Amino acid sequence: MQNDRRDTLNRLAQEAQQGDKNALEALLEECRLCLQRYFRTRARSAEDCEDLVQETLLRVANALPRTALDAPFDHWLYRIAANCLMTYYSRVYRQRETAFTQLNYPEGIQSLQQSAFETSLLEQIADEQRQTVLKQIIREVCSEAERRVILLHAQHETPESIAQILQMKPATVRSHLMRGRAKVLAYLIQHRPELVGGAEGIQRAMAALEREGGEPLSEAERRALHAPKPNQTNLRRAALKLAKYLRLE
Repeated sequence: MQNDRRDTLNRLAQEAQQGDKNALEALLEECRLCLQRYFRTRARSAEDCEDLVQETLLRVANALPRTALDAPFDHWLYRIAANCLMTYYSRVYRQRETAFTQLNYPEGIQSLQQSAFETSLLEQIADEQRQTVLKQIIREVCSEAERRVILLHAQHETPESIAQILQMKPATVRSHLMRGRAKVLAYLIQHRPELVGGAEGIQRAMAALEREGGEPLSEAERRALHAPKPNQTNLRRAALKLAKYLRLE
């Protein structure tokens, strides 16, 4: 059934690109159904969902005539949808001064949790000012690809579905998630240690890691946690190992 729908979308897209207005109309109607399902679990409200559907359809109609589709049409469609979702809530945040804590999927925050969905360090932030600082850190230290993957992961997309949307390999998606998480946590430890309880908070996390039998820190990783100019690779590895145990003060 899914392959049949994909074939239908591909055929309608090709016909629409050749100037068939009826095909374009049929294609957009098919897209509307797909997008309503996509945004229903991601948008903050039914009104936002409809706005996002309309905005995505408009982008599809405008871009299709000049786009060379070298992949299934639905992959391209969902890339546009993901971009719309990011820009829409970014625009809402700027224009309406919506508190960052009120967004369902604030960029980068929920995605930094561990794969088992335990409470993460970043989800514990209750103070809006600290969340703003954290958002700035994510933008500063993460690449564009890492930020995109982080946002989609925050929407509970699997690495496989993110790979489809962004046309990456699942292994590449996992790599972006791990690197992005490591960069943010390492930055906090090195430049904003007060947000994780300072040296005492880091020591408590190290003790908890040893107590619970997690993967131990190497000597190089231990040194990196306290060095004025640490080796970033060792610092990021240490940060990932301690992520579950760090607590905000």
